[in-house]
Parts: sequence; structure tokens; C-alpha cells
Amino acid sequence: MTEEEKEEENTEVEKENRVEVDEDNAESTEMSEEVKKTDMEDVSPQADSSGLLVPLDEYLSNGVHVGLKYKTKDMMPFIYKVRPDKLCVFDVQKIDERIRIAVNFISQYAPEDVLVVSNRMYGRTPIQRFSDYTGIKAFAKHWVCGTLTNPLIDTYTEAKLLIVTDPSADQQAMAEASKMGMTILALCDTNTRARNIDFILPCNNKGKNSLALIYWILTKELLKKRGIENFNEPLESFISKAEPQPYLLEMQEQQRARRAKARKRRKKK
Repeated sequence: MTEEEKEEENTEVEKENRVEVDEDNAESTEMSEEVKKTDMEDVSPQADSSGLLVPLDEYLSNGVHVGLKYKTKDMMPFIYKVRPDKLCVFDVQKIDERIRIAVNFISQYAPEDVLVVSNRMYGRTPIQRFSDYTGIKAFAKHWVCGTLTNPLIDTYTEAKLLIVTDPSADQQAMAEASKMGMTILALCDTNTRARNIDFILPCNNKGKNSLALIYWILTKELLKKRGIENFNEPLESFISKAEPQPYLLEMQEQQRARRAKARKRRKKK
């Protein structure tokens, strides 16, 4: 394959990824509107606030436990219940446990050997703050094909561990990491398939507050591992200020219209 053909192929892959990410962002915008004030019925009886990394109310008020209306077999062990509005709810206790394990897992690597990525706009501020305090490398922009596989491009990066904010949005980064034999740790929502993922961290990976809290906790706990106890950065600094673009809102309306038509067809049958 010539260099021109490779460049053309990479361009097409980037276009496909951008469309998929945009559709996913549109869906996450819609889902965030459906997340209502949390009821304590959403909390597993095993969730003991005194033993959690942050107060239970922090998890709940930031929607870390609220998933999507879709669930996969891979994520079932982490799901506590399905609400009447069909949104899946994660077990907060299991989220907390997986964060603890994730911290131990990440701490086994030198910061320069870890790369954290987010194609999702709400994840870019959190991963940049995470990088600022931990020294872990962050790719806080639209993924460039070949970043992990092509030494000839400016964004080329070497790493041993890839931290993924959303497998559905960061699939190109995951594909390249798998090709290079890297370990992959991923923040996974209820609709995630665990293929090529070495460690699952279950959580709402769509909401800006949820992503901020997850990366804030990871930052705080990783610094503790290094003997740094006085992490006083406010959670607000980890929260993305990005707002949905008009075209995403338009896509959201189109999705609603398609679903309404589908419901009408089902009723007619």
C-alpha cells in the first residue's frame, strides 16, 4: 500500500469514527436529560457510606451510578437494578471497589508509561486535570489515527497502559493499543462490550459530572499512593465547561423522531 493510499484510508477511518462519536454524544445529551433526582431506592443495601472513597451522596448527586437503557452481558455483574424508566443503575459499592482496584493497577506503571484518552468532549477536561496532577500522559483531543502505531506522525506516543474514557468513542485508540499489545483499562457504561478490555471500571461515562468525579477520585487516590495526602483541588475544576453543539441537539431530535416512528409501527403490528 502506498503512502497516499494509507493516508486516504486513515482519513476515511477518522471520518467514520467522528460520525460514531457524534451520534454517541447526541445520545448522551438525550440520556442526561432523563436522569432525574436520585432516589435512595437506587442504592444497594450493601452500600455503606462510611467505607466509601467519597461520601455516598457524592456518587449519587453526580450520577456516577446511572447507566443507559441498554445493557450487555459483560456489564451485568455491576448492575444493581433497572429503574421503571428503564435506565440501568450500577451498584455504587462495586463502583467504589473497582476504583480502588484500578488505582492499585495504574500505580504499578510509571506515569510516562500510561496514556489516558477521551474522544468524548465531556471527558477532555477531566483527563487533562488527571494528567496535570499525576504526570500521566493525556490525549485530550480528537484521536489521530496512528498515534500508537505510526512513529512517523507528530502525535505518535509510546505507552504500556491505555486508560479509555469510553470504549464506544475511543475504539480507534483501543484498536491501536491492542495491535501494540498494550494493556487497556476502560471506564465502561452499561452498554459496553468487554472485548479487548483488560480491566473494567463500571460507571456513567457519558455525564460531565460523573466523569469529573471518577477522574478526581483516581487522581486523589493515586497521589495518596505516592505519599501525597493534601490533594485539595475542587471537583469543579475537573468538570467540563463544554456544551452540546447545535448539530448534536439536532441529531438528538432526529433520534427521538425515529424512535417515535418505530413505536408507532410496533403498535400497528
